Amino acid sequence: MSSMIGRQSWVAGRGDGVRRKVQLGEGETEWVACASASAFRGLDAVTGEVLDTGVLAGRVGWLTALVESMCTSVTRAHWNRPDLAQLASGRDLSGVRLPSNAWMALRMLGWAATVPEGLYVPDRVRRVAEEQAGRALRSAWWRTELTDAVLATWPAGPDPMRRTESEWESLREALPDGQAVAASVLLARTRQSAAFQAAHGRLPADLCELEAAPGGGHQVVLAAADKQLATLARCDQDPARYAVLTVRLPVRPDPRTRADWHSVVIRFRLPPTIDVTAALHAPTLRQSAAAQDRTKAGPTRNRPVPRKRRRVPAPPGANAPGGKRPAGRMPQSPARRIQRRDRGQAPHTMSTPTRHQPRGARLGAGFHLHTHATPVTRHGRPGPQPRSRFHRDRAENPAPPRKPKLI
Repeated sequence: MSSMIGRQSWVAGRGDGVRRKVQLGEGETEWVACASASAFRGLDAVTGEVLDTGVLAGRVGWLTALVESMCTSVTRAHWNRPDLAQLASGRDLSGVRLPSNAWMALRMLGWAATVPEGLYVPDRVRRVAEEQAGRALRSAWWRTELTDAVLATWPAGPDPMRRTESEWESLREALPDGQAVAASVLLARTRQSAAFQAAHGRLPADLCELEAAPGGGHQVVLAAADKQLATLARCDQDPARYAVLTVRLPVRPDPRTRADWHSVVIRFRLPPTIDVTAALHAPTLRQSAAAQDRTKAGPTRNRPVPRKRRRVPAPPGANAPGGKRPAGRMPQSPARRIQRRDRGQAPHTMSTPTRHQPRGARLGAGFHLHTHATPVTRHGRPGPQPRSRFHRDRAENPAPPRKPKLI
């Protein structure tokens, strides 16, 4: 089971739902939104094999692992302040402007991803890894500025989480756009720095010492590739409800040659929020939690579970040993006076040792067809059972003795 999250663009009355670029008319604007969809099976275009949920999830997992390893290697190699500043400046070493695509910017800087030794990985897959690494490194510069401002204006009081008004003003002045940053973000960065100080006895130097190098997020951003790796189009039979994704996936966890990459056709259902006039863009592949746990992806089956009824043996009576059938009434505490039908049975009943529950066995609180039980009168604590009002009145006002009948 693989979940795909892709972008979609809506334009009223425009487009055929397949074009990546939407033509805008007068008075129209483009609306970009995201939607998620799930894929449960695919078709191997090379062998013609139908891939079930487990096989498809395995191939997507192998692709994700390859992308994650290459992306992490790039971020770890350049997780330092000079490289982050170089990427954030938007210029390379010669002063040429960097492109907006992250993978192209990394290649201009000479930070290209390397394929693991002995493996064959297409260049488009390397693009995906470099795009995810470039996005992670670019987004880290904003956190770097936050961390620098927090460390530069570290409060002098014993509790760094309690800043004075002047300290808050100096903190926001140290940021490029401090008035637009939420206080919760600054408090979270302060709490993170305080935890580092408590563990190491000093404040961190910068973000690269405070945090570890980020990864790729265990996903595959297909937007960085072209049609040589993945294509997306609406289904010809039902374009309003279904789409077809064709993506090259490895057939083994360690692909050695080009033949170890097969094109897989995945037909999935579009969410109802996607209009028929929406232009579909390349999705992002993620492996769902249900696919990682194979037991959840299997068919429904019966399995033994612990019963809800309590099995408490009755105290020993005068003529029978303890642990057998209930010995009649057993007082309960007032806290358990209200007993719903769906709750566990009270200790005065005992269920049969078989798994099967007879039809109509649940009759109410205190009654079962397959047990011997009597209605329970519940009291605060065990003791003599009080008599009813009729018997109390009869004890206080005994009836006059009856006259003997004359025969």
